[in-house]
Amino acid sequence: MSLLLLLLLVVLQLCLLTAVGGDDAIISRFQEYLRINTVQPNPDYYKAVDFINSQAKSLSLESQTIELVKGKPLLLLKWVGSDPTLPAFLLNSHTDVVPFEDSKWTHHPLQAHIDHHGHIYARGSQDMKCVGMQYLEAIRKLQASGFQPLRSVYLSFVPDEEIGGHDGAEKFVESQFFKSLDIAIVLDEGLPSPAESYRVFYGERSPWWLVIKAKGPPGHGAKLYDNSAMENLLKSIESIRRFRASQFDLLKAGGIGEGDVVSVNMAFLKAGTPSPTGFVMNLQPSEAEAGFDIRVPPNFDAEALERRLVEEWAPAARNMSFEFKQKLTGKQFLTAADDSNPWWGLLENAVKEAGGRTSKPEIFPASTDARYFRKAGVPAFGFSPISNTPSLLHDHNEYLGKAEYLKGIDVTTISPLFCSAEISSEIATLAQSQPAPDFNPWSEFAQNVSGEWDGFGADFTCEGQPLELPESVVPEAFREWEVKVFDWQTQCPTLAQPHSLSFLYKSIKLLPTVGCEADAATRYSIDQRIIGGSKSSALAFSYSVTGSYVAVWPLRNNQLEVEHCLINPNDKESRVRIFQVVSLAETNMSLQSVKVFCEQWYGPFRDGDQLGGCAIRSSGFASTPTTAASVVTGSWRVLLATTSFHASDFVSWPPYLSGCIQQVTGEKVIEIVREEKDLLLLPQEMWCSLQEGKDRERVFSVGWVFEPGQAITSSCVFSSDSKLKEVTVGRETALSDV
Repeated sequence: MSLLLLLLLVVLQLCLLTAVGGDDAIISRFQEYLRINTVQPNPDYYKAVDFINSQAKSLSLESQTIELVKGKPLLLLKWVGSDPTLPAFLLNSHTDVVPFEDSKWTHHPLQAHIDHHGHIYARGSQDMKCVGMQYLEAIRKLQASGFQPLRSVYLSFVPDEEIGGHDGAEKFVESQFFKSLDIAIVLDEGLPSPAESYRVFYGERSPWWLVIKAKGPPGHGAKLYDNSAMENLLKSIESIRRFRASQFDLLKAGGIGEGDVVSVNMAFLKAGTPSPTGFVMNLQPSEAEAGFDIRVPPNFDAEALERRLVEEWAPAARNMSFEFKQKLTGKQFLTAADDSNPWWGLLENAVKEAGGRTSKPEIFPASTDARYFRKAGVPAFGFSPISNTPSLLHDHNEYLGKAEYLKGIDVTTISPLFCSAEISSEIATLAQSQPAPDFNPWSEFAQNVSGEWDGFGADFTCEGQPLELPESVVPEAFREWEVKVFDWQTQCPTLAQPHSLSFLYKSIKLLPTVGCEADAATRYSIDQRIIGGSKSSALAFSYSVTGSYVAVWPLRNNQLEVEHCLINPNDKESRVRIFQVVSLAETNMSLQSVKVFCEQWYGPFRDGDQLGGCAIRSSGFASTPTTAASVVTGSWRVLLATTSFHASDFVSWPPYLSGCIQQVTGEKVIEIVREEKDLLLLPQEMWCSLQEGKDRERVFSVGWVFEPGQAITSSCVFSSDSKLKEVTVGRETALSDV
């Protein structure tokens, strides 16, 4: 018995030694790759390609080196699947790394030193030589288990990602060669997670590398000048600092990720007249400039940010100018990270099967090569299998623990498993039932409707007479002056989630103040409305990609509110919201009162934490003259978008199904004649109406002439038994102006 026990112990010890030896070999290969100097701006790409090729040869992978730009080789490996006719899977990584200050490192960044904690210190240990090697080691493990993928797996090792990827991934994706590969899905780099979960990224912020230049009169260092170059630049820097602080406050408040806010960081400051000992101290420079690294989320209003740049940060009136060293513009492409994308569910489930879990999908805060694949219409996720590790990309003492690196290899083995026959069958089924659209209208709507909307609101009778505010809320000064107050100052923080049918806003009334005392304003009431999910309180919701929408809200006492939100097509920062309060009496629907809000976009969503105050261009309007009938009557040509509802859509009240959230679509052109007898005329070129249509339908309409001869309108059509049938949104042009 003792001899048998001894033999078992010997076998166990040999197994342990083999496992340890295998891990040592894996770590040794990783160190060898890290020691290859691929630091920008002079990376040794050929040495890196030779090393990766040697690994590919040991795994019997097909290999091809491509030079789309001379001196910048791109290596493409292929693990051939059993059915290579299927769309393939691509694992992308870059071979270059960023520069370093070796004096600031505990261990030299090209030695790949392992300390007593098992930390591997090297430039590229997190960004992203680790991921490229984990791909290869995962294939090594899968091959040892006898696994062969159904669809082919490509591995691309690309140059120049750290300097924009223009001569690397961008040219690769644009090439006919790439198109011939027929790629179904791409995995690229993500970020380490300090928690147990793994981070996944479905999009990224756009880089704006901005240089602002200031000019001014030169002069003696002892003299005070107006509009000197340094003074002008410092004013701009302070304005940018305040904007940065507002974005940072949003991030600190929680609930959003780093990729959901605009980041602004100064990269350099250049001014002064050089001297042999430094700078001339008694001379004010005539020019000064500063550089900023700005990253803009896909759902942020880039046009508004650029206006801020022109008007506040670098106004020509202060002898300021600017240029972009890099600026990614145009439509930002995102990879769906929900049930509409079968790859997302498979990635999430596969990580679980490997013993891990993914955190909430995020916008990548910086830029990666994944953007080029997404732009080409190929879904791409950013995913680095690194958890329990601080993110040290581009930092001093970048490191990755041995245990985390090895665990990441096990997690990475899930990637080629996407290509198994069972999962390929699931992909096919999901792809047929849930095709992912190229264009997401809800995301476009979310971008245009979200933000802080400040302005004024007022209540009107069903005859159009404005209602005075309660005396108890009116400042004493107004009462002493016998001034009647009809308008509430209002806030409406609005947020629509771009990747889920979720929408909320708070309609906030503020106690009137004398002047625009933003800091002194006190909230009188808050009316929160939610669309989507179990807390949805809307009967129906129809939206346009422009940011306009129509919502039907149930009230107590057998009443409804029909809310029409109309955004100015020529100024997306200006809108009106008109509420028609409707009474339901048996089969009769009648208009009881009207509420109107005139609002200006003040900035990104901050949940109402700051009031626009004097910065808001709108003002009280309720007691101003009503709109002249001639402004809105007559013949109009209408470009009409519609959506229809059916009784089966409303299985409960309030409904909890997203089927009651619908987009108005189509571009039908009709001509109408609008008569005064049907109208309830309101101030500020607005009106509403209640008409009887065919089959005793009731049509609730509103409109706003945002420019002479140009109007935007919306209507809700209810059946004779008070069921919602149709919603329309129209862009109108007076025929006299055609």
